[in-house]
Amino acid sequence: MLRVSKVALYAVPACLMLLASASAGMIGTSRPFLIDSTVADMQWVNSTEPGHKPNAKTVFVRSAMGSIYRSFDDGMNWVSQRDKMAGDYEEPYKTRIQQMLFSKADARYAVMRGYGEANWFTKDQGDSYYRSEFGVIADMKLHPKNPEWLLSSQYQGSFPNRYLSLFLSTDFGRSWKKIASNIYQFEWADPTIKGFTEKTIMACIRKSDASPKTTFMDWDPNIDFVRTHDFFETSEIVIAHGNRFAIHSPYWFVAAMNPQEELEVKLHVSADQGRVFQRALFPYQLSERSYRVVDSKEESVFVQVSHGTRDSSSANVYMSGAKGHSYTLSLRSVVKDYRGLSDFEHINGVDGVYIANVIDASEQGAEAALLGGLSSLLMGAGAEGAEDLKPPTRSKISFDKGAMWSDLKPPQKDSQGRVLQCDDCALHLNGKTAGYLGPVYSSASSTGLIMATGNVGHHLHARQDETNTYFSRDAGRTWEEIRKGSYIYEFGDHGALMVMANNREATNRILYSWNEGLNWTEFQFWEHHIEVENIITEPSGTSQVFIVYGRRNDKGVLMQLNFETLHERRCSGINAAGADASDYEMWTPADELRAGGCLLGRKVTFTRRKRAVQCFNGWDYDRKEDSRNCVCERTDYECDFGYQVNEQNTCERVPDMPMAGYGAPSDCAGFFTVSRGYRKVPGDSCVGGDAETRLEPLRLSCPGFGRTGMVLVGVTLGLGAVFALFTYQRRKEMGFADPWRSTGDCLDFVRGGSSYGPAMFGGFGAYGQAQYTGLVDTGDLEDDDFGLGEDDDEAQVLGESLHEYALGISSDGGGGSGGGGGGGGGGGAAASPSGGQVPDLISIDSPAPAASSPSLPPRPTAAPPLPTAPLPSIAPPPPAPNRK
Repeated sequence: MLRVSKVALYAVPACLMLLASASAGMIGTSRPFLIDSTVADMQWVNSTEPGHKPNAKTVFVRSAMGSIYRSFDDGMNWVSQRDKMAGDYEEPYKTRIQQMLFSKADARYAVMRGYGEANWFTKDQGDSYYRSEFGVIADMKLHPKNPEWLLSSQYQGSFPNRYLSLFLSTDFGRSWKKIASNIYQFEWADPTIKGFTEKTIMACIRKSDASPKTTFMDWDPNIDFVRTHDFFETSEIVIAHGNRFAIHSPYWFVAAMNPQEELEVKLHVSADQGRVFQRALFPYQLSERSYRVVDSKEESVFVQVSHGTRDSSSANVYMSGAKGHSYTLSLRSVVKDYRGLSDFEHINGVDGVYIANVIDASEQGAEAALLGGLSSLLMGAGAEGAEDLKPPTRSKISFDKGAMWSDLKPPQKDSQGRVLQCDDCALHLNGKTAGYLGPVYSSASSTGLIMATGNVGHHLHARQDETNTYFSRDAGRTWEEIRKGSYIYEFGDHGALMVMANNREATNRILYSWNEGLNWTEFQFWEHHIEVENIITEPSGTSQVFIVYGRRNDKGVLMQLNFETLHERRCSGINAAGADASDYEMWTPADELRAGGCLLGRKVTFTRRKRAVQCFNGWDYDRKEDSRNCVCERTDYECDFGYQVNEQNTCERVPDMPMAGYGAPSDCAGFFTVSRGYRKVPGDSCVGGDAETRLEPLRLSCPGFGRTGMVLVGVTLGLGAVFALFTYQRRKEMGFADPWRSTGDCLDFVRGGSSYGPAMFGGFGAYGQAQYTGLVDTGDLEDDDFGLGEDDDEAQVLGESLHEYALGISSDGGGGSGGGGGGGGGGGAAASPSGGQVPDLISIDSPAPAASSPSLPPRPTAAPPLPTAPLPSIAPPPPAPNRK
């Protein structure tokens, strides 16, 4: 344990530098542990050791040279695993590990996949290992529910007939069985999904009868995306030509090659863990060369689509609806690197907030695009000066899940208290493509807190003298500079503790803050300097224990920093948040573009620790939140499929967007909806308001009968048949030798039924008489066979309004309508933008002229003659004929 001695406090914004010692307690530090090379991978696993506290973790580290190290106490002590894995006198290179795999079904199970034919398996979290020399494994997947089941692939054959075969182990790697050949990609399906079992596997497989493939890099029309429920004893093709897939639960994405265009691919999406797939719809008629799913949180998907060559320095990002099938453009020219990684970050802990970097189209030309592609390659290679070749880049932020984007507000002062003066400047932040510079970082347990490196100006710069470290505590609405230079950082204790270190030069000090950056305390963790590569805590971000790792000369360095005993007081007053005596406050994130403290259609109030107090939350702190729905506004809506935002922040039709798919569906049942160009942002919960009335889709009746209309017609015909049979029997009972000789005679009989009085209809009395008296006066019904009265004119106007929508013409003008109603193909039409005419999507034929009333059927000779008035008088019934 090292006692904090000489430290410096940096007050923001006054920036007064003081010397003091820590207020209480000590920071616990481990003895620096040197490993054979830098850290390549670090995995945290829930500890299974008896007696450990509930949040205890076992940490595994893989070095760049393939060595494995384990810590049972959150990084305080480390033990090399080589002695457990290597045989006697075995060369070290034979125990090199290229991948660590941990079971989701049982935290005790793990696989260490080697570079050679040997692999190591543990069922006790590294206490012991057993070795299996099954062969060189290309890929391996652990079952999500059964820890004993494994899938692995191996190359077999020789070029050009070299291919991957799929093997199954049901005893955790002790024995293997070949179950498929010509495999390219594979994954276990979730057995809890309806229709799936523990044996369900998804895979991309090449047809066995296809000619040998000469390269492994190109898209292949002979590869299909298939599914099996019985370890490939049988299988089904789910998507033909599906070459590759990706999983972002609950979404599955499959890229299928276009057989007619070798480099063109189409995306298929499943929103139900792979049960049903649908073709993803993008609004532009452009070739889709590659995809990358950049975010799939909050009930929607953001997909990065490259429409040009793969080495481009930017790509468009599209956002989906709730099911992930239809996409609209969210942001153009998002920066990406040669690996496909893009500067598109979701802010964890707060719904709907994203930060992205885009290439400035106003200053980008052919030369800038060329430099962007070159710089991405140089950045990947770590070449100096690569940042000077990057095209002009700006940072954008969205508070409504990508529907609208705006610049980041720059801080008013720097970390030294000086006023920042810059006309039309904004804050620009580094993303994942920046390499060694700290990217935008947030944690789900640190509500509203963001740290990043960047600069204030007109564009993003990567020069060291212009890069500073910034902090926001309101999910990106406002920012402050907390330190000059570039730092790497981490949140702990639900955001109550912040730790950072300089990552551009060797150091032996870290900075920490208990009040969200108001003051920073400097702490020396070792007498020697190291190049700090990262500061990390367990994934939930609730611990006060951190691991600092980096390099010293050619060795890697691991060191634990334990802040649990530095401040002994625990925060109190969570149930009285906002009160003076409480350490907690109520905070409501809000959309920058709207008032009222609403975000994604709801006002969410979080309980979090006040900034100025110095106390800890504890790993078991339960964050409280309250949510209430807001009235809908424009910011609760994004552009619907086929629409895009214009300069006025309204949604307009995408140029040359096909008209297909905007009318009534082929299986229309009663009603269908037609978009006004907007759709509610997925996950938005707003209700009511003028915006909902104006922007929600129109609800229209299906043209023609539709499914519901056919049901009504069927019921009507059925009732008519029953009525006809009834009248036929009654007429026969009255002694008519030939009840009716034709259909017209039958109709005449029905129309004149009331003239026969109660004897004809079984003595219904006045009720029956009134009913059938009404049927005699059929003037209105003869004008409209469906009893719609004057609704034909309304239906014609409805058809015109639908055309105006489909053509992108506003309801208040911009498109004229054709002449009035007409029969057949002569209905009205809306004018297209080009002046041409298009047929109505909805039309109702004009009614036929009213026909004269048909004559009544012959009466028996004993009956009096029929009256000639339009409404016949109710005469006594004729005497019943003698049936004897």
